[in-house]
Amino acid sequence: MRYLHCAIWKGNNFLAGLVVILILNAGIFLPGLYGYTIKDKDLNLVWTRRGYLKTRVYQDAKDDTPFEKQEDIDARFRIDNRIELKNLDALLEINLEARGEALINEKTNKDADFLLKEAYLEIKKPGYTFSFGRQTITWGKLDDVVILDRISPQEYNRFILYDKQERKLPELMLKFDYFLDNCQLEGVFLPLFKASKLKFFGSDWAVYDHLIESIQYGDYSGLVKNTIGRIKLEEKDRLKENTAKNAQFGLRLSGRLKDVDCGIYYMNIYQDMPTLREKTPVGNAVKRFLNHPTDENLASLVGLNPTDEDLTLIEEHPRVQVIGVDGEGVLGNFGARGEAGLFLGQPYLRGDFSYVRKNSVSMGLGIDHTTSNNIYFNLQVIQSFILNYEPLFPDEEYTQQITSTLTKDFLNGSLIFKLKDSYNLSYNDWMINPKITYKFNNGLEASLAGFIFEGGITTLFGRYTNKDLIYLEVEYKF
Repeated sequence: MRYLHCAIWKGNNFLAGLVVILILNAGIFLPGLYGYTIKDKDLNLVWTRRGYLKTRVYQDAKDDTPFEKQEDIDARFRIDNRIELKNLDALLEINLEARGEALINEKTNKDADFLLKEAYLEIKKPGYTFSFGRQTITWGKLDDVVILDRISPQEYNRFILYDKQERKLPELMLKFDYFLDNCQLEGVFLPLFKASKLKFFGSDWAVYDHLIESIQYGDYSGLVKNTIGRIKLEEKDRLKENTAKNAQFGLRLSGRLKDVDCGIYYMNIYQDMPTLREKTPVGNAVKRFLNHPTDENLASLVGLNPTDEDLTLIEEHPRVQVIGVDGEGVLGNFGARGEAGLFLGQPYLRGDFSYVRKNSVSMGLGIDHTTSNNIYFNLQVIQSFILNYEPLFPDEEYTQQITSTLTKDFLNGSLIFKLKDSYNLSYNDWMINPKITYKFNNGLEASLAGFIFEGGITTLFGRYTNKDLIYLEVEYKF
């Protein structure tokens, strides 16, 4: 991205200066707002600003239900402010974002948001750095794979249509880095819990799609509609409390052994992705119907004459301990990296859909290389297994997954072809994401891309088999 610099600004009234910065951000496309200098003897400030305006127009490949959005627009406008306070050895990061969604050929607009993203102050000293505020953290060495990158929650309202870094949600945290001779100790403390954003019902990318609406507006009896309409999800009350018992923390010791960058991790965190837990044994029949919405399971659930408590499921976020290692180095002309983690107390569902916790291990290896004719590829293999295994839904004892990225540019880098894919060997579900981008000379990019999903109804990608789509993306970076 190209950077816009506010050269040097000195001033006594720092808070007033921040107000000026935020006001000027509102007029980013107006000319004559840059390159100014305000001088004073006390404070030395350098303000660097960058951002983007991105718009995507989506088109579903298949019109399969009356509840889905066949065409819609997703627009995002972001401004990142990096403010260096040189005399104070400090850095202030303030990032703002506006989002909007609109249905094509409809009168209804949805989800217009103005967001304060990262907003934190970092103090930099020769032997340590200290920061506090809304931040995102990236841990681990693998790309687009979540093994050790567990601190920052993510937004899945559009599943994985955006890359992992774009999906990340800032969280209030205190971060401390201490620099030793040959290594670095990094610690993060999160006083509050924030879950990943995930919808279970009522949207195209919800876990259970438009299942409730299809029952409510379908050809079903009043008893069936009443029963399914009373299904409710509840969050854990304890996780909504602003108390010290909800605090989370993580430690990473990183350094270099010969030619390998490596790290050791420990995290004591909540599982940010929810798992549904039953309030009564009848709740297992509810989960069975949600995951296998057959007429037989529907009739079985209704026949139990469930109460409101039976139909209430808990979005469970148990506390999990993570012990992990990672490494990254060079093997000849190839880059090599890996991660491994032991996860204590992961949530699962048994074969009868009752809630249970197990320990598990995940490992990932990746290589990347750029050929002489400028073709870049990245291949990653992920292996996971569950300890003390018993029949679980939908998880098998051992799972293997392969992800890859292939990139080739043409016309001196102006035209870029990129292909990302993921294939789960254990469940036979997969995803392909081709994308072709043309870069203009003024920071403008235009892309044509798509997603294809395939697999069984209970698999990660198979849930969205009918959600194949193409989209046009226009992005302006400044």
